Amino acid sequence: MDLKKFWKETFGGFILKNLLIAAGVVVILGWGVLICLDFYTHHGEAEIVPDLRGSYIEEAEILLKKQGLTVQVIDSVYVPNRKLGTIIEQIPVANSTLKRNRPVYVVINSRQVHQVVMPDLINLSYRQADAMLQSIGVNVRNVEYAPSEYKDLVIGVKYHERIIAAGTRVSEGSSVILIVGNGMGTVTGSVPTLKGMPLDDATQIVLKDSFVIGSMQYDVPPTSGNEKQYFIYRQHPAGGSQAPVGSRIDIYLTRDKARLSETFEDEKKPEEKEEQFF
Repeated sequence: MDLKKFWKETFGGFILKNLLIAAGVVVILGWGVLICLDFYTHHGEAEIVPDLRGSYIEEAEILLKKQGLTVQVIDSVYVPNRKLGTIIEQIPVANSTLKRNRPVYVVINSRQVHQVVMPDLINLSYRQADAMLQSIGVNVRNVEYAPSEYKDLVIGVKYHERIIAAGTRVSEGSSVILIVGNGMGTVTGSVPTLKGMPLDDATQIVLKDSFVIGSMQYDVPPTSGNEKQYFIYRQHPAGGSQAPVGSRIDIYLTRDKARLSETFEDEKKPEEKEEQFF
């Protein structure tokens, strides 16, 4: 049979011809897809990933750009012994290969120091206070002893050379000084006058003069966030009186400035008490 006639006039030739054409189209399309895929995936174009740990993001971006790679931050954590804002982990790891135009995923150390809340350590033993501080990541740098009514109990906490109160935020990993009582001394001293002072300032003065803040009573209970608006309007023992060093000074706090003009029995001078009696 004539081959030319077979392709043009027979049904079998028609079917076979179309099958061959379809196969050719599939081969051409497959070849084209492979070429495009190689181009898109940069087949054979791989870069060695550098070690970015310890670098800042800005430094990593410059370094990776030279290799046709990018950097992408996926998380931020706080690690005390690492520089703030530096890379601490990366994916893929250093010395692995990565195709161009692909990102290197990194975890950075927080740019800010993590803050923790100082717990109430007053009247705790040194051992209890030390354990509590360690649990929140704060260290005891030193212990200072001062006269107090009770021995070996914490009477104050120093942070950056200043007495701080419970609730104050301090940097995690920082150090404090615990002021611990050594028992009430036999020496007497002049009680400092605290009237009109905010609690923070009064605390500094009381410990400096070797006394201790005792009970604190508010005429109106404070709400969260307004404690610093209160000031002392009364104290016991009264300012200027004599008391054994290390004894406690009970204070009364208010936000009402009119209460500063009030005079209480323990604040009166001896001659004023005699006049009232007669």
